[in-house]
Amino acid sequence: MQPDLHCSYRPAPPLDRFVERLWYWEGTPPSHAKDRLMPTGGASLVINLAEDEIRSYSGPDDSIVAVHPGAVIVGACSRYTVIDTREQRAVLGVTFLPGGMMPFFDPAADELSNTHSGLCDVWGTHGSTLRERVLAAATPHSRLKVVEAELLRRALRPLQRRADIDFVIAQLTHRPDRSIASVSKRAGLSGRRITRLFAIETGLTPKLYARVKRFERALQFFSTDADWSDLAARCGYFDQSHLIRDCREISGYTPEQLQARRTGGTNHVAVG
Repeated sequence: MQPDLHCSYRPAPPLDRFVERLWYWEGTPPSHAKDRLMPTGGASLVINLAEDEIRSYSGPDDSIVAVHPGAVIVGACSRYTVIDTREQRAVLGVTFLPGGMMPFFDPAADELSNTHSGLCDVWGTHGSTLRERVLAAATPHSRLKVVEAELLRRALRPLQRRADIDFVIAQLTHRPDRSIASVSKRAGLSGRRITRLFAIETGLTPKLYARVKRFERALQFFSTDADWSDLAARCGYFDQSHLIRDCREISGYTPEQLQARRTGGTNHVAVG
């Protein structure tokens, strides 16, 4: 799926500590009906500019449709989500860094995990009107600037990050096979305390976050001729069976099925 128009940027301080990028996408939808998106450990804000709704799917064969408002918060996910590719004509979004959504939304991140929540339900009137204000801007860049300014206005908490949680995020991002107990000890917190704080900040427990990041790392090495046993050992799995089990639970596919359906080197997997 090649865009006709795509732009993105990392915002300036202080938002750069919370937002990985703001992005804008226009293009012709692909021929297949749905994409499974593999989890990344972070949350996102998505606005459909082509139509005022966003559809997600669940259940057997991804056949149960849920219709959401045209602007949503997608919480951090521990397994795949399914999007309607026909909606992907003009879309704008914010990709939050792990733990980055915390200052901007009243519910704790773990209350929004694995869900699509209407921005109108979280931000009230400001959330209800954001899509219209974005559409009123003349260019893709100016539309992104509308969203960036809204994030700064809507910050409910100081734009500061917890050093201990950031330490755990960094450790588990770069070495997801690390022991949670050892990371907690180095952060100076008990296992129970770090689990609760981590979930409030990121939406996932440390164990789930590490599982997602380990799978994300493994996905980088997927190929049609991959040696799954070697890949499993390289990415911190106990063995090939462990990799296959995680792959099934996170993506819904075996590694071979997943690789055959991937869209380029992205975290999009074609369905149907």
